[in-house]
Amino acid sequence: MRIVITGTPGTGKSTVGEILSKRLGAPLYNLSKLIKEKGLYTEFDEKRDAYVVDVDKLREFFKGKENFIAEGLVAHFIPADLTVVLRARPEVIVERLKPRRYSEEKLKENAEAERLAVIATEVFENPLDCRVVHIDTTDRTPEEVAELIERALKGEEVFDDVDWLEDETGCY
Repeated sequence: MRIVITGTPGTGKSTVGEILSKRLGAPLYNLSKLIKEKGLYTEFDEKRDAYVVDVDKLREFFKGKENFIAEGLVAHFIPADLTVVLRARPEVIVERLKPRRYSEEKLKENAEAERLAVIATEVFENPLDCRVVHIDTTDRTPEEVAELIERALKGEEVFDDVDWLEDETGCY
């Protein structure tokens, strides 16, 4: 089973990926590390302090692999059997990211990306012919999120309705 977990930074991708990897016995790829270690990028963006992914190289790396979990901001560009989009309230994203010592600008950028559903929109606008699971992690433990993904793997429909644009409570 090829599973990719994507979402804005702070939604729980790495933690949920680790739990699922242990439960399912599937190798876990942390894309941030993989991209840097394998040179799957075109350049380093100084302003964003991030590597710009070469999507073709990323896809080539996963070509022929049939049993894995890949988690990261760009995981949805990898052909998979199940794409998991994790979401969380923008103000929760900011609180989760503060321990990473991101700049104020980067915190705001990530909160805004989540509010505007940038990753979810990319997933739905560029489908790779796989099932999509859409989970709000705001009030769930990583274990609960992993359980929802396992239920989806068994065929259950797992799709939370998320729209932070309509939410007036949490402006960052």
